[in-house]
Amino acid sequence: MQRSTLFRFLKPPLAAIACALMLCHAGFSQPPGSAWARARAQLSALQACIGPSLALSDLDQGLMSGWNRKDENHQPQTAPLKPAPPPPAYLDSLDRDIRACRLASQLSDQQQRRIILKTVVADIEIKAEDCHKFGMGRLVPLTVTTLRGATAENGWQVFYRWICSSPFQSDELRVPNLTSPASVQLPPGVYSIRAEKRFPDARVETIAPVRVVIGSTPAVPLQLSIP
Repeated sequence: MQRSTLFRFLKPPLAAIACALMLCHAGFSQPPGSAWARARAQLSALQACIGPSLALSDLDQGLMSGWNRKDENHQPQTAPLKPAPPPPAYLDSLDRDIRACRLASQLSDQQQRRIILKTVVADIEIKAEDCHKFGMGRLVPLTVTTLRGATAENGWQVFYRWICSSPFQSDELRVPNLTSPASVQLPPGVYSIRAEKRFPDARVETIAPVRVVIGSTPAVPLQLSIP
């Protein structure tokens, strides 16, 4: 299913609301206590917003109790997997889903509401599938190599944008190190990834954004071709 940034679909008043809510992100209330308490509150909020969901039930099981991993023969391991607490970046991405879902519930425009809720459900499905496969909530290693022809070229800055439930994540973030490869760990989801390289004479080369689904594999190696 094709997913793209929702700002393209939102009418101007909705985009303004989304921007205002994004600015309020720092003040979004968090439940007290551990990551477990925060995750439990998030799952409850998502269930209240989208209703019964098999994907959400799977995600609940994986985050709170863990799924047993399979061995090389695809058989369950004998010992159950004890999940680690979900990483903060993972929980932050669930917060964005919650805010998008709550915005959708307040809309009178049913088409706009469906668009936003569809992206929330899709993001939960990606996270649930990854959680089911790897036993718990995790961050996925992403490595990006920039290639000119068949040769790796170093010195490119890599940028990523989480697009599953934006209107709330419109800002690009930069991978800390340069290629090749540039490496970062991300929550499962759909991302737009691009690269650019600046030269002393202020010339800039860019690689057009590509859409990447991150999740359900141990890691994601991505090659970006330099035009």
